[in-house]
This record gives sequence, C-alpha cells and structure tokens, in this order.
Amino acid sequence: MTMTFAERADQLCDQLREMEHEAEEGDQLFYCAYLLGLLGLHSSAEGEGKEAFDEGFTETLQDTLNAEGVTEKDQESILALWKNVCKLAA
Repeated sequence: MTMTFAERADQLCDQLREMEHEAEEGDQLFYCAYLLGLLGLHSSAEGEGKEAFDEGFTETLQDTLNAEGVTEKDQESILALWKNVCKLAA
C-alpha cells in the first residue's frame, strides 16, 4: 500500500520530534523546530508516495529558506538535517 502525504508527514514529524528531544544545542533545536513547522503546513497537501512527498517538500523547503533569507550556514544545516530525517524515516 502506498503511503499518503499525511502519513509521510507524520512519520517525518515523529522522527524529528525524537531528534529534537535528544538535541543538546540551540541550533539543532532551531533546525528541528523549523522543519516541524514547515512540515505541519505541507502535510495537508494531497498525494501519495514517500518519494513524491520528499521531493515536493525539498523544493518547498529550499524556496522557503531563500524567501526568508536564512543564512547559508543555517540553510546547509537544515537541508542536511532534512536529508538525515528522510533516511532515518525510510
């Protein structure tokens, strides 16, 4: 059975919350919270498939980071965290 976008978003949020609880530094907490907030907004999108969700969210994430003027260092860290979360929640 194919996973819906809502189910994938929940899966990724669960993984991020787990990482957030284990985070020891402020930056890591910020990165987790940033992704959780954006995932909450994106989870209402209709569709199916892990890969389709992950690809669509990655584009949205990159667009949002650029639009909000997030520093390059923070962008790199948030994108690295996102890739790691996707691998862990596979």
